[in-house]
Amino acid sequence: MARFLRIEVDGSAELQAFLQQAVRRLQRPAELMEALAARLEASVQERFDRKVDPTGAAWAPLAPATLEKYADEDKGRRQGSLLQRTGQMRASLTSAAGADFAEVGMSRLSDGGEWSIPLLHETGTRRMPRRGIFLADPDAGTLGQQDEALLTEEIQAFLDDVFGGA
Repeated sequence: MARFLRIEVDGSAELQAFLQQAVRRLQRPAELMEALAARLEASVQERFDRKVDPTGAAWAPLAPATLEKYADEDKGRRQGSLLQRTGQMRASLTSAAGADFAEVGMSRLSDGGEWSIPLLHETGTRRMPRRGIFLADPDAGTLGQQDEALLTEEIQAFLDDVFGGA
């Protein structure tokens, strides 16, 4: 049998209203989850602009053979840059959130086989250096320090708003 502790607040109407507001917000954290997803998506967009991974290290440049291949294929039509040759991968960046999750990802962009192009860049291959987009360490599943700091800041702002900075 479950046991519960019941606390009745007999304080001012202002205190009771404040407590009820905090409880409502904590019971429905979708607003926080949406803010976390949006903040992380913006961080990934910034990485595309700066061409760096989540640790701040610059993405490895394309190999000369890859540049040559693209030049032959494109015949001067495409003017993209590193990880943005066609713009499809960056354009597929999306985020979603719900009451108990926040996620950021890219729609599956296949290379014609089983592998998605963002995954190949995130992890690297035998022939291609890793150009991290989402994770500082894909094997450990860890975020970069800046992303952790941004998410911590967002969570703190949510809690400050709920509890009035107390």
